[in-house]
Amino acid sequence: MGCLYGYFMKQKQPESSNQLESQQKESKEIDQNEQAEISNNSSQETYKRWQMDCNKFKYDLIKLNKDSYFYVLLFVNIQFYHYQRDIITKEVNQYEVDGFLYKTEYDEDFNPKYILQEGRFLINLQRGTFELNGEGVEFLGKSKFRKHEGKFQNGRFISKQQNIIISQNENQPRKINNQKKIIIKDAATGLQINKQQQQNRYQRNHNQDVWCKYNQTFSNNDLNILKNKGWMTSSIIDGYVLYLNFESEKQYFQLQETERKNVQRVLFLPSSLTTNFGKNFTYDKVRKLLEQELLQYSQMNLSIQLIYKKVGIPINQNNFHWYFLLIEFDTKVEIFDSTQNSITISGHADKLIKTLQEVLQIKCKTIVNSKESGKQRNDYSCGYHVCNYMKFVQQAQFNNNNRRYDYQENKIIQILQELIDKQTK
Repeated sequence: MGCLYGYFMKQKQPESSNQLESQQKESKEIDQNEQAEISNNSSQETYKRWQMDCNKFKYDLIKLNKDSYFYVLLFVNIQFYHYQRDIITKEVNQYEVDGFLYKTEYDEDFNPKYILQEGRFLINLQRGTFELNGEGVEFLGKSKFRKHEGKFQNGRFISKQQNIIISQNENQPRKINNQKKIIIKDAATGLQINKQQQQNRYQRNHNQDVWCKYNQTFSNNDLNILKNKGWMTSSIIDGYVLYLNFESEKQYFQLQETERKNVQRVLFLPSSLTTNFGKNFTYDKVRKLLEQELLQYSQMNLSIQLIYKKVGIPINQNNFHWYFLLIEFDTKVEIFDSTQNSITISGHADKLIKTLQEVLQIKCKTIVNSKESGKQRNDYSCGYHVCNYMKFVQQAQFNNNNRRYDYQENKIIQILQELIDKQTK
């Protein structure tokens, strides 16, 4: 018995130090793997709840790259970029997430204020609140310039370091009132001889009522243009572009998820974009201006086809004619021209279309003229035709092109008058 006990104890003696270290290391790795698996499982469960809540409260959640877990969360006036791994559940419908927020707020005249922030957010999906909490960055309007960097609480910057102070209306046009006056005096009498001229100019400026709506500056002159069926201005058209995008997004997110999947979403771009390209534009210039205009899509490398099926652009051709491009990703480009000059327009649009396809990384197979082209019978209404056609394209997103196109000039004029009139809210 004693021999057996001694043999047993001998077998249980510690192994060599190398073997012991190896066992301890192996045991530690097993623990780490188990912890990682537990953490991964917890992350997966959290993300499943996140997805369910996004669906419940009518958000769109789009995976941006099949090889990563990078997503964008979409809602009315909100885009939020984040990684799957960075989500922590706080309370019911409330999460803590690292990400980049692009948010647009509108005043009573639908002038936008852009809020761009990056950092750790406290998000309540039910309320639609995205509040930066902890270390983060806030950018200056719609730009890449940093306004604040440091600590935030409930979306507000609280750090004491020096920062740029900016007006709440930083995105709106500003009047300059401190212009110097030119005074001309008679050398013999010393009297001001241009005083009446200055008074007349002051009176004209005082009487010219100017206001800002849909991010455009308007005056009574714009209302008179519509009233008298004059040449359509870019301010009116670009104001209408913002209105169409605003209404499209609002209508889209009122739909259920199954209904939203059937919508061929259209993004309208302002005419000022292609006007700023100039005549002799280059790829680099177009890329730079598109990145500024589509800053909210820079996180996804301008791959807007992941969200939209079409892009519509009103084009001002050399300041004497309006036409419209409708780019259907990976299929075709449609040119709408209310006159019968489609051949000329195609030549003007050819380089523009090719460059846009390169920058937006799309490849349309054909360029066609819209079957609704060529219906203009006067020398003034090309801009009205473009606005009327944009309305048709905007509505077609939601009715699957089941409506017949009809040009109603008086109706589109009434819509535009109500849109830009400062009295209409």
